[in-house]
Amino acid sequence: MLLLIEQSVHAALSGDLASYWGRGPFAPLVHPEVVWPAIYHHDDGWQPVDRLPPINPETKRPRSFLHTPVEEAHVIWTRSIDWAGRISPFAQYLIAEHFMLLRQHSHASDTEAAKIFLHKYEELCSTWRDNWESRHPCCSEQEEKLAVHQLQFFDWLSIWLCIAERTEPHTFEETPGQIPLKVQPQPGDVFRTNPWPWTVEQLHVSVSGYLIPDRDYRDSEDVKNEMTDLRRIDWQFLPG
Repeated sequence: MLLLIEQSVHAALSGDLASYWGRGPFAPLVHPEVVWPAIYHHDDGWQPVDRLPPINPETKRPRSFLHTPVEEAHVIWTRSIDWAGRISPFAQYLIAEHFMLLRQHSHASDTEAAKIFLHKYEELCSTWRDNWESRHPCCSEQEEKLAVHQLQFFDWLSIWLCIAERTEPHTFEETPGQIPLKVQPQPGDVFRTNPWPWTVEQLHVSVSGYLIPDRDYRDSEDVKNEMTDLRRIDWQFLPG
């Protein structure tokens, strides 16, 4: 069986993980009234794709987001950035910076499509950032960079939970502020976490996904017809 977790659901999980963040050595979210919804909604552009999952022609299974063709990814990312305008131009800046960094560190970074995408959003990001700074002169460049890093980290923490069952200890080195975060899986989908980064005594998060047969699929409609068995996964983070 395969469990399909939609990209927009993964992004919502990243927002849940960002909630109550900021205890001990970990700084709280920068301007959470903007940064938190930006984290929560950073993959909204995937919603049309989530409804009709594409097929990998080689495996005949639903295609991983990691294998999305460059041009198609840019369309999806652009939709996410545009939709973030409902939140704030600064949210657009954060999400665009996030996707630009993903593209810059990808195998497709030297393609013509990547160069066009990066050039477009370098200019737009400058405009969005200047607009933000004019309205929030006390927000420093360091805080702006931290906000981007916060989005990146919670995106990765959510992906780490969603793409595999975790049984081995893991240390996240690239946290906001570069403070190593050690996570120790325990029975019952519990994670002992040190140092404890949330302002609550424990954190419970969950996602839902569609359980479908692990078989060859003809097309997206074939997958959609199997998306009837919605399952829930719960995780609990505790100090440890």
